[in-house]
Amino acid sequence: MKALSSPNWIKSGFYSVGSRASILIFGFGTFYFLVRLLPKNDFGAWSIFLTITTIIEMSRNGLIQNALIKLLHSYDAESSSKVVTASWVLNVVYSMLVYLLLVLISPFLQDMLGMDGLASMFYYFGITMLLLIPISQYNYLQQANFSYNGIFWTAFVRQGCFFLSVLLLYLLNFRPSVSLLVLIQAGCTLLALFVAFFVARKYMVFKFDWEVQILKKVFHFGKYVMGTNIFSLFFKSVDQLAIGYFLNASGVAAYSAAMRLSNMVEYPATSVAEVAYPYSTAQIKAKGEQVTKTIYEKSVGLTLTITLPIVLFIFLFSDFIIFVIAGSQYSEASEILRITILFGLVTPFNRQFGMAMDSSNRPHLNFMLLVLALIINVITNTVGIQYFGLIGAAYGTLASYVIISILGHAILIKYFDVSFISIYNAMISFYEQAYQFAIKRMVGDGRQQT
Repeated sequence: MKALSSPNWIKSGFYSVGSRASILIFGFGTFYFLVRLLPKNDFGAWSIFLTITTIIEMSRNGLIQNALIKLLHSYDAESSSKVVTASWVLNVVYSMLVYLLLVLISPFLQDMLGMDGLASMFYYFGITMLLLIPISQYNYLQQANFSYNGIFWTAFVRQGCFFLSVLLLYLLNFRPSVSLLVLIQAGCTLLALFVAFFVARKYMVFKFDWEVQILKKVFHFGKYVMGTNIFSLFFKSVDQLAIGYFLNASGVAAYSAAMRLSNMVEYPATSVAEVAYPYSTAQIKAKGEQVTKTIYEKSVGLTLTITLPIVLFIFLFSDFIIFVIAGSQYSEASEILRITILFGLVTPFNRQFGMAMDSSNRPHLNFMLLVLALIINVITNTVGIQYFGLIGAAYGTLASYVIISILGHAILIKYFDVSFISIYNAMISFYEQAYQFAIKRMVGDGRQQT
């Protein structure tokens, strides 16, 4: 699979990983200072807010992103403006409907979870939702054109601006309300919009070219991916929502501290999938869906190459890491971290399963598996929390991850004859390549010095 080592893949992968890394680094830095700046209850409310708004943003991506990329590669150049117009219309309608729903349900959610200020946070989030409409469109067009530098700089500015704002609040010893944090987030998103427009302007289609049939095609493909993203994010959020419901906001804060670190290992899987999806879609059109097997096995192998050392390190030093990052008041999170970090050994299989299903035009199978995953996770978390308390949420989620991974792998064997041994061999091969590259660099540097 030479294309996996081609300059385009390396460049695209660099920017995609860089985009995720900026989210990770700035998000981690923001967490580091907010966990010290906010009371536990406020930090718990902020964690729930981020969980729900992430679901909203990812469901938007699911509805539009993959459908736009696939259809732009399926239609001729003359019809591309119709596909882009359809994506804009869906984006605007989606944002309006979701915000209306937020306004209606946020007071009930605030009362149910006992978190003051949660409703006002969602009211103000409407500003960010409006700004994200053009930002997301610009990012989708860049990804469809195998360009990731604009996506990187947009994420860098948005996340970096928010991190610097929180750092300033910390240095001034000013304790903000959670509503003020949402408004600061909106201001940072506005700055990111200017960056997104500047970088993506060469890919923009300004022609409003309306066709109902294409709108329906975008929607019908995207509805499965959106459903998959929603159920996937609900699946990932069940543990925190269940803790908030069965326990309290302080429990959410402690669990969130562990999950913030565990989420580190998801970024490589997401970055690889972002690059693999448009490439896989183009390759399937050119060579047939048999290429899915190799792309899946290489992608999972590459992701595991990156995540395995991270998982081992955090598992062994979780006590020290939690103490340094969150402080002694979150010491209970270290045992939770030892369980949640193991998610990183399963996530690559689940993430690349979704890539394989979407690119081979089987998004309904991905959607159906995620519905089943959500049901299983609700059951395992409810049982786990009832019997083991806070750490039971981690046990329950890990169990559901493993079950769904096994089922997904069985589906891939049926359709593409994928092999776990091939994935293992790919991972070993990537380690050997990295080792040989390091040796050559060391030998080359040694010769230059002599």
